[in-house]
Amino acid sequence: MSSDSYDIMRRAVVEALGARPTPERRRQIAAELRALAEQQERMAKRAEAQRLPDVTERRAAHTAGMYIRIRYETDPHTGARRTRLLFGKQVWFDLGSPERVVIQRVGSEIWIVESKGESGLHVETDIGLPGCIVPDGTPLDRLAPGRYSASLRAGALIIGAQEEK
Repeated sequence: MSSDSYDIMRRAVVEALGARPTPERRRQIAAELRALAEQQERMAKRAEAQRLPDVTERRAAHTAGMYIRIRYETDPHTGARRTRLLFGKQVWFDLGSPERVVIQRVGSEIWIVESKGESGLHVETDIGLPGCIVPDGTPLDRLAPGRYSASLRAGALIIGAQEEK
């Protein structure tokens, strides 16, 4: 057992015992700890039998829908060129299906995060892929139209390399 795990569990036991534990209270805590240990053993055996992949393996397997698409289109009212950002369904769900997003540059990466409140870009979900119109002056201006890989880190969507057609 690692020293961190031991310290965490020891603190929890000391807190559960209280200031002046009686022998009965110590026996009760010991019985509860044995029951918890047995439960963890059963859960480990079940997981091994089912061979459940861990969270990182499951995320790696979700390559379908883990992309964004940038495309240019003509504004129907002004005729000006505008940029539309579209989210692959899976990456949008993994991001939390936000109603609004903010696009920001963090170091050399472009991050898309959920926006709180009324700020940010409104994500339209009524037809096709979830997407939004991106104004000029965002970090996406440097990217060519096309499909880009995307991944999630620390609750942010990180735009990766452009994918081959």
